[in-house]
Amino acid sequence: SGSQPGGAGPICKICFQGPEQGELLNPCRCDGSVRYTHQLCLLKWISERGSWTCELCCYRYHVIAIKMKKPCQWQSITITLVEKVQMVAVILGSLFLVASVTWLLWSAFSPYAVWQRKDILFQICYGMYGFMDLVCIGLIVHEGASVYRVFKRWRAVNLHWDVLNYDKATDIEESNRGESSAGRTLWLPLTAFRNRNLVHPTQLTSPRFQCGYVLLHLFNRMRPQEDSSEDNGSGEVVMRVTSV
Repeated sequence: SGSQPGGAGPICKICFQGPEQGELLNPCRCDGSVRYTHQLCLLKWISERGSWTCELCCYRYHVIAIKMKKPCQWQSITITLVEKVQMVAVILGSLFLVASVTWLLWSAFSPYAVWQRKDILFQICYGMYGFMDLVCIGLIVHEGASVYRVFKRWRAVNLHWDVLNYDKATDIEESNRGESSAGRTLWLPLTAFRNRNLVHPTQLTSPRFQCGYVLLHLFNRMRPQEDSSEDNGSGEVVMRVTSV
């Protein structure tokens, strides 16, 4: 599996080249001709798509950060106008806060500022600067999370990453814990939707499948009665419900 039609060996599903271009990885659940890929090819593909998930099997790649790139290799990221305003606000607020706190501490403890502490105008300034410091702290706390997300995006672009091979045991363990990123498939007989006393969409507690149940219930109500009688006689009819 994962080999060329002529049987020459495994190839990368992105560049269609073999091991001579680099080590081939098996990073996800994909099998057959799309099983293997080069490390660099996959990282470039992930960067272009902006997603750590395989578009075929929906498996989330296991990646680890190795080290930061050299400063000459740093790349910029796309930043929206709102994010630019948030960054400028946090930077200016931080600079004002540092300068204001430094001046307040100097005025409060320096022997050269005794006359300032006794002047009524400087005392009013102390109160105004203290209020502005509180405003700056609130601004930094409010916008700091958005700026930190921008920093994490920039850091992700300028880090060297390593994609790990697919580990079936780890995948099964994560699936048992409910951490799998792939959609799940549920098989149910149509007779379960015809008997109102058995299953009704409003009685389902799982929000993941509730939308699918509601649609199937509505479609079942719109079906002709003769079709329903035929299906009731056969217990082999099965409907597939796939969540995304």
